[in-house]
Formats: sequence, structure tokens, C-alpha cells
Amino acid sequence: MKEIKFTKENVRLNVQAADWKEAIHQGVALLEHNGLVTEMYASHIIRNIHEYGPYIVISPGIAIPHARPEDGAIDIGVSLITLKQPVHFHNIETPVRVLISFSAQDNDQHLNIIKMIVKIIEEGLIQEIAGISSIQKLNDLIRGDE
Repeated sequence: MKEIKFTKENVRLNVQAADWKEAIHQGVALLEHNGLVTEMYASHIIRNIHEYGPYIVISPGIAIPHARPEDGAIDIGVSLITLKQPVHFHNIETPVRVLISFSAQDNDQHLNIIKMIVKIIEEGLIQEIAGISSIQKLNDLIRGDE
């Protein structure tokens, strides 16, 4: 299984976003820029949230924007943004400061990404990631080198 590596191509720290929709667009834009999703992918995520609620907020402080493969996934990919100011999702008490967006062409492809996200939550790393100052520190933290 391929290790997930965060680079300047798929990470933005201290992003300004007016609201949750803009935060989703900013995170998904990295996937789009890297040719991993179509320009409609973020719109599908936002439409799904309007339809099903904020299913992407999986733990206090973290959201995982994603949609179905047929909603514009070209290849497997992941991006991570931290927000300068947290954003609020409807009916969610704790605001979000970390967004890990991902795409996959089938349901099995994104298993490594899900495992990494579960590790982040189980190890209580959300707050630390929200305040991280470099991509190197981010990778060290997720790998457990810090």
C-alpha cells in the first residue's frame, strides 16, 4: 500500500475561507489542479451536503470533503487544508479547521486515506494539525515522528 505524502502540491496552511462552501472549494481546488477531479466535483459535494446534511464532518474540528466516483473523480488523490478561521456547518456544534479532501475511482481505492484519517482522529491530532506551521511537520506528525 502506498504511503500518503503531503507536499506543496496538495497542502495549504492557514487558508482564508468565508464559509464552509468556500473551504470545500479551496480544498478540492488542489485536487482539481493536480488533475484528480473535474471542476464539478466540489459542486457535487456541496449539493450532497445540502441534500444529506454535513456528512463530511466526521469528528470535532475535521471534515473530509468527498463525493462518489461518478461525481467527477478522475484518479485517487488527497489534499489537506487548515483554516485561519474555523468554519461552521449547519447543525454541527464544533467548527471545522482541518479539511482533508479526497477522490477515488472506486470504493476500495481510498482505503489508505480513510486509515490515515482514522489515525489522525484516534491519536487526537486534529488540533495539532490545525495549528501546524509546515508541510514537513505535518508529515512527521502523521507518521508519528514528532
